[in-house]
Amino acid sequence: MNVATKDIHLSALPPIAPGTLEATGLETAFLVELACKILYSGGTMALASLSDRLALPVSVTGDIAEILKKERLAEVKKGGDIRATYVYALTDLGRERAREFLKSSGYAGAAPVTTAQYSEVAWKQSIKEIPLTAARMAQAFEGVVLPAGLLDRLGPAVNSGRSIFLYGPSGSGKTFIAGKLKGLMEGIIFIPRAIGVDSHVIRVFDPVCHTEVDIGDGLDAFGDILQGGPKYDRRFVLCERPAIIAGGELSMAMLDLCFDPGCGYYEAPLQLKANGGIFVIDDLGRQMLRPFDLFNRWIMPLERGVDYLTLRTGKKFEIPFDQVIVFSTNIEPRELADESFLRRLGYKIRIGHLPPAEYVAICHQVCARLGMEFRQDAIRYLVEVEHERRDVPLAACHPNDILSRVAEICRYRGVAPHLTRELVIQACRDYFTEL
Repeated sequence: MNVATKDIHLSALPPIAPGTLEATGLETAFLVELACKILYSGGTMALASLSDRLALPVSVTGDIAEILKKERLAEVKKGGDIRATYVYALTDLGRERAREFLKSSGYAGAAPVTTAQYSEVAWKQSIKEIPLTAARMAQAFEGVVLPAGLLDRLGPAVNSGRSIFLYGPSGSGKTFIAGKLKGLMEGIIFIPRAIGVDSHVIRVFDPVCHTEVDIGDGLDAFGDILQGGPKYDRRFVLCERPAIIAGGELSMAMLDLCFDPGCGYYEAPLQLKANGGIFVIDDLGRQMLRPFDLFNRWIMPLERGVDYLTLRTGKKFEIPFDQVIVFSTNIEPRELADESFLRRLGYKIRIGHLPPAEYVAICHQVCARLGMEFRQDAIRYLVEVEHERRDVPLAACHPNDILSRVAEICRYRGVAPHLTRELVIQACRDYFTEL
């Protein structure tokens, strides 16, 4: 997404780029190894290009290049008046070393940040810093038909930064509501491309989970702290606050570091990628793992705001746990966990079936969206006959599901979408399970 600098709202000032090798927080040997692997894949590269690949300032990258030269791993192929235009290439020794380095780890991207550097940035842009008011909730859910008083329950829950447990019958709109909460995640945050722990690399930025915001060179002039001073740390990517949804496919392995032996580096777990945003676990109880195991995995992070991850070496390290986590299920809570587990969940909100007036209001909206005239007699027949004779309670999903089928029947017949009792009968026949 490309936006102008004046249009963005940063949740925190940009992190400042390291001015020296020591300020990166990384071992010099690690940086030399990383630059060597990048040069191996890139062939001859200008210092400015190597700087872009490392996401480090030209001055710091130049110091790394000098070490490569000193150790006879690289040589200058072309000089010039401007240091950034110097062109480097690996020597035979450098290519040999690069192949050895790649056997240990195939990571050849931006220099990672340390856990300390990441934690400092993460807490400055914490999800708890988002000011959420009743007016903001009303704006985010404008036009959405909800049970009376539900917004006033959801608002404080989101504001708290604690976990939210949405439960109720299937089709009542829990998943839809959880997805709408993404609209409340105001502000743009900085997400690290990768985190380094000792010599291990953990990839965090993920284009599947994160939406990058491109403002060109605007960050280098954003805020008084950067004007005429240091540049922003390009090891971080400017992104929208993440909103990650996982359903029945969720496994315990997705919540821990995943080491890829082919690449030689780790992939961050979903909750780390969701930091600063919202993480929705839909259809709780339908996963392969037991809800007890899922809750047990997150008891400490939910209470303390930090998570502990473990490398293959057995080393544990602390990482921020800063997100609104939403559990959504149509299974009765006490079938999923005992009272002690449920007590640890921040807010527990039941979303039930609809009264007729709210059901009809949703039918009005669906008809308008489908370009179909609202017919009171047909909708009354749907509510009072089709639902009642099947003993099916009114759910938020039914108007869209049934009226969409009416429109599909009309399209098959080659006529404009319209609403009749006969069409409602046919749509319900092919929608509800006949027992």
